[in-house]
Amino acid sequence: MAFEGFSNFESALRALMDKLDFKMEEPFKDVSKVLCIEPHPDDCVIALGGTIKKLVDEGIEVVYLLLTDGSMGTTDDGISRHELALTRLQEERDSAKLLGVEKIITLDFVDTELPYDREARKEIVTIIRKEKPEMVLMPDPWLPYESHPDHRRAGLLGIEAVGFSSLPNFNRTDLEAGLEPHTVSAVGLYYTHKPNYFVDISDVVELKLEAIKRHRSQFTDEIWELWEPYLRTISLYYGKLGGTKYGEGIRFVPGLFLHLCPFYDLI
Repeated sequence: MAFEGFSNFESALRALMDKLDFKMEEPFKDVSKVLCIEPHPDDCVIALGGTIKKLVDEGIEVVYLLLTDGSMGTTDDGISRHELALTRLQEERDSAKLLGVEKIITLDFVDTELPYDREARKEIVTIIRKEKPEMVLMPDPWLPYESHPDHRRAGLLGIEAVGFSSLPNFNRTDLEAGLEPHTVSAVGLYYTHKPNYFVDISDVVELKLEAIKRHRSQFTDEIWELWEPYLRTISLYYGKLGGTKYGEGIRFVPGLFLHLCPFYDLI
């Protein structure tokens, strides 16, 4: 039916969703590579460690894009920023290896000072064009009460970079360097209060927690006493929403709806 023939929004929306290459019920179908953008070492595993493990086991390559050096993540005044940054990068490698992630790209912006500007956006666009992922994951920048500016900015930068990576005149030096524009069909927002897709991680939750604990500088025994129940509670919350015991929630947004869309909260 031509869209002129639809008499109401609901039927038109269903038909529009059917026209998209991206299918909400099978977001990782035909995906061979996922780029997971994280503001700090440990964000991808905290948010999506179970999902990442399952994707890798299915033969999908997961690449981390780490935006900052993590050099502020301590209350220990005896460790320097440089030392902490090196420690956290090694912890990230150990944690990623446990999940089967082999590639970590780092941009080394200063922790707590991730810039929200054109230059940072251009760097992310270049990486998207180099890696050519079908799916890009990032923090939900609209999570209520999120206090960390790196998280909010990482989400906004990621969404904008996805939107601009298909435009040849954005950062045209990429084109001159042989990098073709790249279109991403959808993004997935983690750390979200409005998930529209859930992954059952009940069978891998213990592995996920072990991978999080590899970030030893962040999760000392004392801190882990509070954070383990906190992380389990989050997984139980998403599990409750998704109808499983432990879960992870993602808000997927088709690329078409990243611009001018007034109704996406309804999906």
